[in-house]
Amino acid sequence: MRVQVEPMPLGALVELVNGWGAEPRRAGARSYVPPLADHVGRAGLPAAVADSLTDEDVARFADTVFGIFAADGTAGRVAAVSGLLSTIDVRPDVAMADGVVRRTWWTDRDDALLAAALLALRGQLADEEPGRLGICVDGGCADIYVDGSPAGRRRFCSVQCQNRARAAKYRRARRGG
Repeated sequence: MRVQVEPMPLGALVELVNGWGAEPRRAGARSYVPPLADHVGRAGLPAAVADSLTDEDVARFADTVFGIFAADGTAGRVAAVSGLLSTIDVRPDVAMADGVVRRTWWTDRDDALLAAALLALRGQLADEEPGRLGICVDGGCADIYVDGSPAGRRRFCSVQCQNRARAAKYRRARRGG
C-alpha cells in the first residue's frame, strides 16, 4: 500500500534516534525507552503508518539513521542518505491543498518512517548547511543533533553535555597544575 509522506521535522528525527538508537542509549547508559506513541506522533506520519510501528521497527530505524550521522563528514553523510534512498521507492508528486500547489512524496507503507527521515536529511544536506549534522563530542554521550545555532559551531547535543565536558576539563586542569 502506498502512502503520502512529508519530510519529518528534524527535531522529531533527533528525538527518535536519541531515544531509540542502540548507540546513543549505550553511550549514555540509558535503559529507558520513551513511549513509542509520544515520539512517532511528532514524526508527521500518516496515522495508519504510525499505529502499525513496533518497538523493533523504531529501534531498527534509529540505528539506521544514526549510521548517517556517524558517517565520515558531509560526503559520507550524502553517500549514506543517497544509498538508503536508492533502496526504497520514494516518488515525488504535486497536489493542490486549499488552492496552493504543494510538493508531496509517495512511498510504500513499510518504508514511510525511513522515507520521511531521509527526505528531511536530504533537505538539510542539499538546501541548508550540510555540516550541521553531528554526534555529541562528550565522551559519555552519543546523541545526535542538528545544529540550528546562528554560528553553526555546535559540538554538543545539549547544554548539559557541554557543561559536563567543561567541568571535567576544569577538574583535569586543576589536578594537573
